[in-house]
Amino acid sequence: MINTTQSTFFSLLLALLISFSSQAQQTEINYGENPNECKKNLTIMLTYYKQKSYKDAARTWRWCFNNCPESSKNIYIIGEKIMKNFISKSKEDKALRSTYIDTLLMIYDKRLKHFSKDDKGIIKILESKGKALAQFRINESYNEAFDLLETVVTSQFPKVKSTTAKSYMYSVKVMYKKGALSCSDVIQAYLKTMEIVAANIDTKPEKYQALKEKSIKYADTCLDCDLLDSLYSTNFESSKNDTLWLDGGIELLKEKKCYKKEILVKMLEKRFESAPASKTAIVLAKYFSDKQNKTKALSFFDKAITLEKDSSELEKHLIKKAKFQNNTSDYSGARVTANKIIKLNPQAAKAYLIIGNSIIYGSVNCKSLNFGGAEVFWVAVDYFNKAARLAKEPKTKAKALEKADKYTAYFPAKNTIFLKSLNPGDPYKVECWINASTTIREKK
Repeated sequence: MINTTQSTFFSLLLALLISFSSQAQQTEINYGENPNECKKNLTIMLTYYKQKSYKDAARTWRWCFNNCPESSKNIYIIGEKIMKNFISKSKEDKALRSTYIDTLLMIYDKRLKHFSKDDKGIIKILESKGKALAQFRINESYNEAFDLLETVVTSQFPKVKSTTAKSYMYSVKVMYKKGALSCSDVIQAYLKTMEIVAANIDTKPEKYQALKEKSIKYADTCLDCDLLDSLYSTNFESSKNDTLWLDGGIELLKEKKCYKKEILVKMLEKRFESAPASKTAIVLAKYFSDKQNKTKALSFFDKAITLEKDSSELEKHLIKKAKFQNNTSDYSGARVTANKIIKLNPQAAKAYLIIGNSIIYGSVNCKSLNFGGAEVFWVAVDYFNKAARLAKEPKTKAKALEKADKYTAYFPAKNTIFLKSLNPGDPYKVECWINASTTIREKK
């Protein structure tokens, strides 16, 4: 919670409860000085409102609002609808629109005075007024809009309407812009909103996903990797056992692509302890592979692979692991991993490309073969050609063809093959760690 407004919430709510407790206990309807006229106008107002004849309803509404404001809650419910309608239709006339906005805000204040019978009723009115200020008067009343919405969000948390939370985050953005909040405050508000999203997204996915996207946009100025790193590093020891804090921070750091920050790794490792998940493990594997920490990288690659239930994601994890093994000179290991991909998906062109690369990279270990190691390129090109045949992505196909063409030049020369009493087209078994059957071909 934002410290500067924690006291605001309780003091504001307490003041309102005390101020309106006497009105809350009133049971007798007050129709003003002219009860019959009040009742007649209330009926006419309601009739026109039901017909959606807002202009006609406005005349009798105005009389009731001024002469018998304690007579019916409908004065405020209908008045709010009328003014919002007028506001939407007067965008070209700024002066008139401003008058309607003033009236709308006055409606909320008078309803708060006459029809706030409990804390729930008070919060509902504060919510409406806070959203109206955020929408129509944010530049002039940003402090009040923020205070009201912070009060509502804190009171209802985490079951907060998506529209209310969106207005809250918008007010946070403006407060920061005006210098009334710090970046630390903005991030705290953002994390609170993400908890709201997490608590409600299953009930209304589209609305709360939209809230999430808007919140990121509103807080974006403060969502800097260095600032987030400092904030989470400072709070890590005290908050590391709070799973909501960890989840919110991890999601935010990943959203902002702060993958190189050590704090993200610490948070992910801590979260993995309590909730092992493939998506967590693969991020950690990527981090440790970038750091060339082979032991930890392979450990998290294997955990990601073991935990993954989705076959397409599993294929991606295996590809990443195989590429890492090639990059760390574990060529036979990369081939083993790539063969697991092929077993999972025989059409996986990238797996054949990886094996071809493994053979090329590991060819230096096969100099003692019959052709001084040149025969390994027959096998490598076989894999590159198969990758090209299977490839659906133009980029993968082009890369495979390029490698096949390049390493064909490393085939043994025709006379070298002849001197070995062999002929192009003959079957041939390549030994060394490759141990694969192929066909003899000469260098063109």
